[in-house]
Amino acid sequence: MPKLKQRKDGYYRAWYNGKQFLGKTIAEAEAKRDAYKYECEHGIEQLKPITLFDFIAQWLPVAKANVTSHTYNHYAYIFEILTDICGEKQISAVKPSDIKKAWQKMIGKSQSYINKAHYLYSSMFDSAIEEGYCRSNPMNTTTAKPHKGTKGTHRCLTDEEIHLIETVPHRMQCAAMFMLKAGMRRGEVLALQKSDIHDNRIYITKAVKFGNNQGEIGDTKTESSVRSVPLFAPLKPFIDGIGNYAYTTKAGKLATKKSFEQCWVSYLFNLSQTAGHPISFRCHDLRHTFITKCRDKGIDIHIVMDWVGHASERMILQIYDHPSETREASAILLMDS
Repeated sequence: MPKLKQRKDGYYRAWYNGKQFLGKTIAEAEAKRDAYKYECEHGIEQLKPITLFDFIAQWLPVAKANVTSHTYNHYAYIFEILTDICGEKQISAVKPSDIKKAWQKMIGKSQSYINKAHYLYSSMFDSAIEEGYCRSNPMNTTTAKPHKGTKGTHRCLTDEEIHLIETVPHRMQCAAMFMLKAGMRRGEVLALQKSDIHDNRIYITKAVKFGNNQGEIGDTKTESSVRSVPLFAPLKPFIDGIGNYAYTTKAGKLATKKSFEQCWVSYLFNLSQTAGHPISFRCHDLRHTFITKCRDKGIDIHIVMDWVGHASERMILQIYDHPSETREASAILLMDS
């Protein structure tokens, strides 16, 4: 057998049946070739051929049943970025450099957007591995690591902001407390009624969705979003503040998008007046804060998943969990001891 030649990039290349195998050493290249040769000679199942575009086309609709149409369309656009780059490639041939090109298309996007794309791409390739279409996930390489997103992404609230929510009266305070202290989404809080709270737990089975301006009661964001959360002590004083819903229009009716947004602006203004300086955060920041505080207190991630209605711990770790100085200080104390 002829001696393997070294390429200009330093790699050695071995061939078998028209397929090349690269290695940093001759032994590594030959080992890869021989492993493949063994599989062929012994009838071991080979990778099933499918293009990236075709696999996404069959994988993505599975998610449609579990998310809103808005979320599904958002997912589809994120995958369109990748398929524009390498959609015609066999999924097993997609390289980290292809992923890097997708990240370049997302320059200027927020950190939460980048995190969501990373989660979706990784999950998709993991599924392809499980179904025998590829052997490795190109996301799990240094080359495929995404850039940092822009500022203005969801964040964890400061201790001062948390104290203001807990102490400053306002028509929005009850809803804000349930988002902050139970990790509820905005739509879930807007659908929350006093009858949903019993046996010292909050039962989350529905959510408000806005069609144009009018709010309508519908299903939760995903199947895993249907859940119950303990009624933690800080929330008990706010139960009496729930009328028809945790938040209503001034007329006591189900929230409209416009009425909620106007009240939210009023709420932030009221907090700013009390603090003596501008206070600004988004509804979803309260959910991020709840998850971060749970993790700071060492609560098992699977319990947190149940409380916030996530089926995947990766979603929490990549998007929602913001490691804090408090957690680092605790870690240092543990290591010092």
